[in-house]
Amino acid sequence: MTIQRCFALVQERWRTALLASLLVLAAAAAAIWVQTPVYQASSSVFVRTGASGDVFDRTEASDYAVQRITTYADLATSPLVLDPVIESLDLQTDADSLASVLTVQIPEDSLLLTISAEDTDPEQAARIANLVAASLRTEVSGLESASGPSPIHLTTVAPALPPEHPARPDLPLLLGLALLAAIAAGIAAALVRGTFDDRVRDAQDLTALTERPLLASIPEARAGEPPFLPLEDVAPQGRRAEALRGLRTTLRHLGLGTELRTLLVTSAVHGEGATSTALDLASTLAREGHRTLLIDADLRGTWTDHGLGLGHRDGLSTALRGGAAWTALVQPTALEGLSVLAGGPRPQNPGALLDSFRMTTLLRDAADRYDIVLIDTPPVLALSDSTTLAQQVSGTLLVAGSGRVRSVQLSMALRKLQLVDADALGIVLNRVQRGDLETYYELPPQAAAAVPEHAVAAGAGPRTGRRRRTVPLGTDLQGTSSGSARNASTTRSEA
Repeated sequence: MTIQRCFALVQERWRTALLASLLVLAAAAAAIWVQTPVYQASSSVFVRTGASGDVFDRTEASDYAVQRITTYADLATSPLVLDPVIESLDLQTDADSLASVLTVQIPEDSLLLTISAEDTDPEQAARIANLVAASLRTEVSGLESASGPSPIHLTTVAPALPPEHPARPDLPLLLGLALLAAIAAGIAAALVRGTFDDRVRDAQDLTALTERPLLASIPEARAGEPPFLPLEDVAPQGRRAEALRGLRTTLRHLGLGTELRTLLVTSAVHGEGATSTALDLASTLAREGHRTLLIDADLRGTWTDHGLGLGHRDGLSTALRGGAAWTALVQPTALEGLSVLAGGPRPQNPGALLDSFRMTTLLRDAADRYDIVLIDTPPVLALSDSTTLAQQVSGTLLVAGSGRVRSVQLSMALRKLQLVDADALGIVLNRVQRGDLETYYELPPQAAAAVPEHAVAAGAGPRTGRRRRTVPLGTDLQGTSSGSARNASTTRSEA
């Protein structure tokens, strides 16, 4: 895994990284909070000699003190010194336990003894350090003067004072370590989840999964935005509108409106946005002056208006049962050039109706009456309706919801379409996080030149069994540049 991929995974899974970091920080804060603060107080004792003769005598006495100071440090933690301290403070402990909270240090080339005591009470820590120093002075004086006047004298030069801040825990150090651990945990959590999460999220995931080209990447709607492009807007702006115009341009290069007259729009599973993609693409085509018919072929779903202002519920199922001519059930919308054939009342045998001769005839007639016919169908893996209709149209568009469909599900959907000789023209990556998108959707010149040569669609109306060749792997087909649009128009006129 490259460093760039690691950064991309952390960026994609930033919520996971943030949650893991916060959990580690919370655990560290709780661990620090339950710790009892420990205070340390120190008393300094100076070891001096009583020599007052010539230089030689003073030097000899100083060397003697240096030799003895290590012995005094060991003596400070012995029961001989500590038992009087325990008795004086009435401590409920023994000499060994008291010695464990004492530290005696000798600075290099120094005649100072630093006696440090630790306790949860700062006052008690200072009392222990001072009493140990006093007891040491008494015992050393008694031991050194047993055979005559002592040449060594211990003097307390810096008595211990109650500390204001605890010695442990070291809050700045622990907080710094906790922050580093939180960052590491966040990155690790994001990488682990990204490694084992097989959801399709970007073009790189699609490239590793299938040879079908990525036709467009449509960003997710912002908070508060409608799920569809508003029909009353003559020229909608923004990245979603730009992405859909890019999809329109790409499909035009593939023969939309000429060889491709009937286009099925579906997805692998529910919730990927196939319906919104079909409606937005239909409105985009209508704004370009194409007479567009959108057919709701999800006969098993709940009837919905989708904000189109449809006047009645009769529709495709009504026509397929012979209740009325389909042309009489087509309803206009607020957008000139866009008409809709609703799904109609839910029938008892939707699969049989969609696989009927009436459906085949309806699609053929619709292709003759309209420039482009878009058919919105249920997910491929949920029902067989999509594969049934895919055999009757000129092309199939597979919508993949970013972060909503798993790799195995998308592969199964593509395979299911291949089994009925209905390979998808390409994939539309829908609901992509806006940070993952480029600012412009521009069709590269080399891709534009490659499409007419390599992409040959079946004729309009029902399929004749001819197998369609699609754009090879690696071809980037996203774009809406004006130059690309002109090339597309030229292709249409020549056709």
